[in-house]
Amino acid sequence: MRVLLTASTFPLHRADGTPAFVFGLARALAQRGEVTVLAPGAAGAPSEEVWDGVRIRRFDYFWPRTWQRLAHGDGMETNLSRSWLARLQVPAFLVAQLWATRRLVRELRPDVVNSHWILPQGLTTALARGSRRRFGHAVTLHGGDAHLLATHPAPRRLARFVATRADAFLVSSEAVRETLDAALGRASQALVQPMGVDSGRFRAAAPLDGADEGLRGGYLLYVGRLQEVKGVDVLLQALARLRERHPALGLLVIGYGERERALREQAEQLGLADAVRFAGARCAADVARALRGCRACVVPSRRLPSGREEGMPTVVAEALAAGARLVATRTGGIESAVREGETGWLCRDGDPEALADALARALESSEADAVTQRARAAGEALDWSRVAERYWQAFEGVSAS
Repeated sequence: MRVLLTASTFPLHRADGTPAFVFGLARALAQRGEVTVLAPGAAGAPSEEVWDGVRIRRFDYFWPRTWQRLAHGDGMETNLSRSWLARLQVPAFLVAQLWATRRLVRELRPDVVNSHWILPQGLTTALARGSRRRFGHAVTLHGGDAHLLATHPAPRRLARFVATRADAFLVSSEAVRETLDAALGRASQALVQPMGVDSGRFRAAAPLDGADEGLRGGYLLYVGRLQEVKGVDVLLQALARLRERHPALGLLVIGYGERERALREQAEQLGLADAVRFAGARCAADVARALRGCRACVVPSRRLPSGREEGMPTVVAEALAAGARLVATRTGGIESAVREGETGWLCRDGDPEALADALARALESSEADAVTQRARAAGEALDWSRVAERYWQAFEGVSAS
């Protein structure tokens, strides 16, 4: 079977800090068939290359290439909010992606196209398929889709159009499926399948020593973009409270985003300048080492007043696979993957005191070893080999239909 994956978020190079879950899925699927990924290009990135058996094709959507602002960087949503040039490029992006999808369909003759994010990839793939069924179409929805579908009427109308030219939906969490069902006005029959993780990489990783980052008293770990929905500001407030009981404890922040300057200033105001390290983007191997060495991994995501919340942050699966003490909030799809006292510790979102209490319970728990052992088992269930098997079964059903 030949599979084409389309995505707007995809690394430009191996050490890129861009979330690489689409590549992880593609690499696992390539063990079973012929897999190609179509993603937006950028200055310095080759238009064609092969990574671990996955063929990668990149398309340009604005000229000169150095002016392309919509994809990459802080992500489409942030780019659109901050750059008039990014907003100007939306029509060009849609046309370029549609043209590139049609060209690849003619060239590769895929059995299935798996579009990640219903907008814009699901839309352009639906348009490329047309009214005749030229290939099977499976749409994967992530947390960003849920926010769009829940808050804007135009995306809901577009989603109903995409559904007329899609054969199956896959979603990252139950919460995303509920939003999709509401947008379509019917049961989508979507398969709930979180993104996966290379569990073997985390088992083999050597733990990072906090002293190497200037955090000799051990460290909490945050991995992700520095955006409001991620709740890092709440984490900083919680750390200030927690250090009354654990005065040597530090925080390692891996990631980048538009909130970094404000978060650095907040850390200084809270007297945490020497206790917090903003490490920027790190490669996957460094993230694995940090997860293995942290005293706890924290996912402080929160629901914003606009209704936006995350689906299933990739770091949740990574923390489980690493056997880290995982402390997270009860938002989006997190609660479906993390069970209080069994595979991690949970608290309400947006509450520094509740987060500090959950962290204290994790750090001081006499059952921590049993919890992390169960967490590793949960992480194994999300290994890419198992996730790819469920995707492949879905693709076979779409192709056969």
